[in-house]
Amino acid sequence: MRNTIIIHSRLAWRRFRADAAVARRHGLQALPIELLAARLAGGFLQPIDSDALKSAIAKAILADLGELNDIKLLPGFARAAAATLSKAWSAGLDLNERSAPEGSATRSRLAAIARLESEALQHIPPSMRRPADLVAMALGRLHHAETLFGKISVEGRTEMSPVWRPLLAALAGVMEVRWISGPRYTPGWLRDLGIPIVETTAANPEILCESCASSRHEALEALRWARSLIARGDVRPEQIAIATASPEEWDDHFLALSEMSGLDLHFVHGRKALTTPQGQLAAALAEILLRGFSKARMIRLVSLLRHQNPAFEVVPANWWRALPKDAPLLGVAQWRETLGALANDAFPKGDAAAALLRDLVETLAFGLKRAPEIGERLLGVRSLAIWRKSLTEGPPEALDVTLAKLHLPDDVEPEAAVIWTPASALAAEPRAYVRLIGLTSRAWPRRQAEDPLLPNHIIRSDLLDPLPVHEADRRDFDTILKTTTRQVVCSHARRDAQGRINGLSPLYPKSQPQVYRQRARIPEHAAGWSDRLFARPAEFSTLPVAQSALSCWIDWHTDRLTAHDGLVRHRHPLVVAALNRRQSATSLTKLLRDPLGYLWTYGFRWQEPQESEEPLLLDALAFGNLLHITLQKAVDRLEAAHPGGLGNADAGAISDALDESLNTVAVEWERNAPVPPPVIWRRKLENVRALALAALTFPEQQLPAQKSFAEIPFGGDPRAEALAPEHRARLPWDALRPVVIPGTAVAIGGSIDRLDLSGSGASARVTDYKSGAPPRRSKEPVLKGGAELQRCLYAYAVRALVEGLDKVEARLLYPKGVDGGLYLLADPADALERLADFVGAAQRHVLAGNLLPGAGAEDSFNDLAFALPGGAKESYFEMKRPLIAERLAGLAPLWELE
Repeated sequence: MRNTIIIHSRLAWRRFRADAAVARRHGLQALPIELLAARLAGGFLQPIDSDALKSAIAKAILADLGELNDIKLLPGFARAAAATLSKAWSAGLDLNERSAPEGSATRSRLAAIARLESEALQHIPPSMRRPADLVAMALGRLHHAETLFGKISVEGRTEMSPVWRPLLAALAGVMEVRWISGPRYTPGWLRDLGIPIVETTAANPEILCESCASSRHEALEALRWARSLIARGDVRPEQIAIATASPEEWDDHFLALSEMSGLDLHFVHGRKALTTPQGQLAAALAEILLRGFSKARMIRLVSLLRHQNPAFEVVPANWWRALPKDAPLLGVAQWRETLGALANDAFPKGDAAAALLRDLVETLAFGLKRAPEIGERLLGVRSLAIWRKSLTEGPPEALDVTLAKLHLPDDVEPEAAVIWTPASALAAEPRAYVRLIGLTSRAWPRRQAEDPLLPNHIIRSDLLDPLPVHEADRRDFDTILKTTTRQVVCSHARRDAQGRINGLSPLYPKSQPQVYRQRARIPEHAAGWSDRLFARPAEFSTLPVAQSALSCWIDWHTDRLTAHDGLVRHRHPLVVAALNRRQSATSLTKLLRDPLGYLWTYGFRWQEPQESEEPLLLDALAFGNLLHITLQKAVDRLEAAHPGGLGNADAGAISDALDESLNTVAVEWERNAPVPPPVIWRRKLENVRALALAALTFPEQQLPAQKSFAEIPFGGDPRAEALAPEHRARLPWDALRPVVIPGTAVAIGGSIDRLDLSGSGASARVTDYKSGAPPRRSKEPVLKGGAELQRCLYAYAVRALVEGLDKVEARLLYPKGVDGGLYLLADPADALERLADFVGAAQRHVLAGNLLPGAGAEDSFNDLAFALPGGAKESYFEMKRPLIAERLAGLAPLWELE
């Protein structure tokens, strides 16, 4: 005997199918009322689904929609319009027949919605029909109903939309139809139809109430509760449900906590598309189309394509290593040029991978307007479905918003898993053990809102939506309490995400005693591994990571020096290797002022991440590098093209050389480094030009037959090795020759900002440019606590490399100085002697294993401060500073020097 069950939700459909399969009830079919109407209507007809409706609306907005024209292109219009039409169709409203006074706002809006409906229906597939159309066609074929459906039962429902009620009444007149209400609410209109109603007594579950700290704490306690039930041994996962009125607020919490716990958790309403690899691929593609090219975005996109698009499997996994290290590649022209060069270097000639990457760039260059075509070319089946759906939800310009809102069906089978579900689905398909969360005044019941396109003054809300959301939430809550057989736990969060106090929901069972759950409580059953360790401090304390953390905390707060402060074993290989490398002024500064920071930077190779996206500002380091490169180009240009070089050039020649050099540098910088927005970038270039002009026109006496050099490498600096032999030959010395600080074994290298040599080679002038603000004249720097080493080191390097030199002048030049920003090093030889003593002391200290944080660790702009104890300046250094000064007795005096 054929039997048909009209169900309310997909969850119920899956349960009925599973039960029928187990019981071998081959004649049982479970389907919603809309599919029953479509089957009776015949001709392979089907109801209009939401995706098809949104897609049709996306095409319909090209037509004239009257007063909707001003909003039809806004993100979310397709979703809102689809919801409005669905409500009107479910309510059985004929928009064309709705009357209103001629010329009124109501008439105008109804005409616009009717026009939208008419245009959308032209783009709906021919097999799809509106609910009213399906009902009319089904009523014409009513004589086939008994053959098709046998006995009909309606289960799990407390309401049915008005459009379906005539069909249900007609079916009851020709065949057996029952409404299985159980303990649920029975709508009043149903009794008027004369349909038999099967009612049962309500269940009497145990009701518990809990108060949690926050929404995340609610989710954690829910999983702890589920784990405790399963651990009993007599409760199966498929008997457990966790529900709330609107689950979006908790989705991220449950996703993270379920992975931590290892519990299979089925998301009845679907998981967010962006939590899947296919959604991430769509998001990576959307990010490039919305925000433009960059190295990081392209690497991410290609990596995802390699795993999801078979065509990209030929691309090497490390293809990006061949890209320029510091170039952000922010434009299609830069990618074309770079990939053209990579075709010869990173890939064999004619390699399909290189051609594929070039084709990818050209495809992405189509831009956002051709987003549908780009998706068709690059995406696989599942990611393409996500892409298409997001484009029906809104315009391409809103892809980041629409992708974030998409949900996909969950792959976890609900028949053998705990479910996380909206209350409406649980009300139709009860479980034995239920936990209801979010019972606050803001969340349950939800507040009723007017339809955005057909508000109450256009069509009364009770006509458009006979069961408003707040009433539906109340019914669902009541149904769950009456259909859950064993236990219901009601919980609420005391505070919301912003820290505001939550009010209790009017549905919350206030008559029941409430358990106050603390966030830091030790649970009887932990949700997962990390929760278990938190619940068992004794067990956690036996783990190496816990013992190390506790030991570190104690050492940081004890007035003695320990390994956690920077003590290592004598002559540690990592330290020896760092000291044996060629040192620069920067690395020596770090060694003298912060030995621990020296270990982190040059031993561990920790580096601050480089900004690869378009920055809002140009930081001080980048600005200084830009200034130095511009000065180098200008000096080289004047020395090569102007008679007498820089020394004889007038202000006009210097200004022209600067303009040409700055244009060249700006183009090269834009190609290889991130730049701020155009207005800020142009302003920074103007600042660079002003400072460079002030530096090169600084009034001073020229050396006899002066010859000037800029950015000259020495001591085997890598920049010297990169020079062509003919360029290296034009330098005033052998740039690969090692330079060692006297009295030490420390080799130094680097690049001198500017060197002026007399024609005879008897005198030299070393200039180190500083783009910052000059120091006060009352305290002219010498070694500046170890922070100012360039003049001393560069003066020694020039004296060591230039034969026959009698006099070397070393100075700092601050172009921003309003009253002359020139600071001479009075006695370079004496400064070098003192510096050599401190360098030798630093070597001895660090080789002995005393790599402790020095004065440099307390600097305001220490980029390694994250690795120091929290609140280091307020407590840690205050306690450890005397101990460090005593252990580093050979270095501590340097930190006090000017």
